[in-house]
Amino acid sequence: VILFAGRIQPLKAPDVVLEAAAHLMAGARHHRTVVAVVGGPSGSGLDRPTALVELATALGISDRVRFVPPVAQDRLALWYAAASIVCVPSHNESFGLVAIEAQACGTPVVAAKVGGLVTAVHDGVTGMLVEGHDPVDYAAAFARVLDQSGLHASMREAAVHHARRFGWDVTAERTLAVYEDAVGQARPLPT
Repeated sequence: VILFAGRIQPLKAPDVVLEAAAHLMAGARHHRTVVAVVGGPSGSGLDRPTALVELATALGISDRVRFVPPVAQDRLALWYAAASIVCVPSHNESFGLVAIEAQACGTPVVAAKVGGLVTAVHDGVTGMLVEGHDPVDYAAAFARVLDQSGLHASMREAAVHHARRFGWDVTAERTLAVYEDAVGQARPLPT
């Protein structure tokens, strides 16, 4: 199962997931692959709310794509945990919350090498970062994670540990350390 979760709009590039999955599914090894798209049209995606359904049909994979409306956070965690890979092919991503949440559930992430995703995904360890948005490159990353002996299992384990670096307690401790360091380096103001 390849999962896309998020707002369905061009900026998030869900079309890349479908096109990459179609490339992957063309091979005999991945004939049982299913794509789940969890989310709803948003922003500029409201201009053509059925665009992804139409794309799945045009690609000949509509019978292997499941479109699911937005779900509550606890249900989303179940989707993350059930997926083999979560794909985040965004053209821009300030933080990469979907990538962190997926990894916290033990799911490797294949993501665009942009913005906060570069920090959110430990390339080659918790998932794969892909330069650009060519679906063929994403399909190759999917295949590598799924097919390379032991890689998927090691990424699942590493993903959980990596995601812990982004918890609220860790973030608060790091912020406090920065302030303590700044106070320690402060010079008295001239009188």
